[in-house]
This record gives sequence, structure tokens and C-alpha cells, in this order.
Amino acid sequence: MSKPEAASVPAPTDPDEVEREFAETLRQAAWIFENERAGRFQGSIIACQAVARFIHLRGGGAELASPFVRIAEAFADLEKGGKPSLFSKKVSPRGERARSPERKVLHQLAAAALEVLIRLKDDLAVAAGHVARHVNNWPGMDQQHVVVGTVINWRKQLQNPRNPHRLAFEAIVKRVMAEADPRAEIEKLLKEGPPGHWQG
Repeated sequence: MSKPEAASVPAPTDPDEVEREFAETLRQAAWIFENERAGRFQGSIIACQAVARFIHLRGGGAELASPFVRIAEAFADLEKGGKPSLFSKKVSPRGERARSPERKVLHQLAAAALEVLIRLKDDLAVAAGHVARHVNNWPGMDQQHVVVGTVINWRKQLQNPRNPHRLAFEAIVKRVMAEADPRAEIEKLLKEGPPGHWQG
């Protein structure tokens, strides 16, 4: 009786450019984490950003990268002396949650959604109204009624070169515009809300 043939195992391949960049960035993040004075913050931020970038370059959707982006944002707030609710075991009062860094992330996502729609040649007021209607249903937005002018102002603020969150805003827009169907990505975000976000 013949022996069953062993299942063929694919031969290992050398890391490609994306994998090499990812590994090198993680090594840098680990060194910073262990050796620099504020390394526990900066090392963690760089590592989370590297994971989010790797997911994007490998074709993963924004919903896969979102948790790592949020963790990096929370570490950045923690480094500045803030108290991000993402790291809290307590359920924060509604008023405190309304001012939290996570709320700022919602503003960025809404502004980015508007920016993408504008780049797709939608009318500003119509697009802002569309975004506002959906954002009002997002978890965490119960303390503020969002209208057309609100979303337009968020976009204008994040386009300011002096805004510290401008680069994050632009990165979101760039990531969505690189998708095969940017409009479909925005509609999914608007209808389903930010993936994995804390509940209001």
C-alpha cells in the first residue's frame, strides 16, 4: 500500500519592499521605545502608524487600520498630558466624552469624507449636508447636532497648515482616494460609522 504524499509546502520567499519597510520601521520603533526618554510614547505611536501603513499598502480596508490609528492618536494625547478615554477602564460622563480626543477623530473623519466628495466634484453644500445627516447618527455624536456649516468648518480648520491634525486629515483623504471606488468607501463610512469606535 503506497504512502500518501506529503502536502507540498510553498518555498519561503524573501521579504518584498513593503515587508522590508515594515520590519525596519518596527525595529526603529522598538529601539525608540527602549532607549529614548519619551520612547514609550513615540515608539508606540510609530509602531501603530507602521501597522496602519502596512495594512494600507497591502490593500486592507480602512476598517482594518482604524484601531491602530486610534491607538496612535491616544498615545499622542497621552504624551501631551491628556487622558484619552481609549485607555480608561471607566465609562466617562457624556460631557467629558464630548471633549475627548476620540471626538476629534470623528471630526477628522467627517471632514475627510467631505473633502473626498468635493474632489469627486460634488457640490459643497450638498455634500456637507449628506455628511452631516449621517454623522448625527454616529456613536459619540449625541452631544452635538451637526449641520452643513459644522462639517464645512471642520474641513476648513483641518486644511489650515498650522493645525496639528492636518497631516492626519490629509492621510485619511489620500488613503480613501487611492481606493478603487472612493465614493463607495465614503458611503460605507457614513452609513456604518467609524469602525470599532467607542459607543456613546
